[in-house]
Amino acid sequence: MGRTKQFDRTEVLKEAIQLFWKKGYADTSLSDLEKATGVNKSGLYSEFKDKDDIFLESLKLFSETNPAYAALKREPYGWQNIEEFFKSNTTCKGHKGCFLTNTFREYSIIPTKVKTFIDQNSASVFELFLKNVKATNTKKDPELLAKMIMTYAGGASLKLNAMKPEALEDETKAFLDMIRN
Repeated sequence: MGRTKQFDRTEVLKEAIQLFWKKGYADTSLSDLEKATGVNKSGLYSEFKDKDDIFLESLKLFSETNPAYAALKREPYGWQNIEEFFKSNTTCKGHKGCFLTNTFREYSIIPTKVKTFIDQNSASVFELFLKNVKATNTKKDPELLAKMIMTYAGGASLKLNAMKPEALEDETKAFLDMIRN
C-alpha cells in the first residue's frame, strides 16, 4: 500500500506559480520548488512527471483562475469586458505583468508541450477579444481590432515589469478610446 499524499495539488501549483512568475522557467530549480511548496522531490514526482509538468500545470491553473480572462467571458460581450480585462491585468498584486505573457520571454527554451499550451491559450484569448469586439457592432475590422488589442495587452503586460500599474492607466484608457472611435 502506497503512502497517503500529504499535500494539496492546487496549493502546490499556486506556490509554483508564484515562483515561476518571479524567477521564470529557466531560473527555477527543483530545489526552489521544494522550498516554495514545502513538498520534497519524491512528493512532487508522485504528483507530477517533472519540472516541465509542474510548469505546464501551473500555467493551466493560472489560465483557469485568471480574473482578466474571466472578464472577457462575461455576457453581454462588449467594450466593458475589454476594459475590465485591462483593469484586472494591471492589478496583479505583487507581480509584474501577466504570468503567461512573461513566459513568452522564454519561448525559445520552454518545453514543446508548454509552447503548445501557450499558443492554444493565446488563440483562445484572441477569440474572446474578437467576440467582444464583434458585439460592439463597430464599423472597423473586428479581427484587426482584436489583433491590435492582443498586441497592446502583451506590450502593456511586459511594460508592467518596469513600472507601477497606475502609470499605465492613462495609456490604456487612451488606447481603448482610440480603437473604439
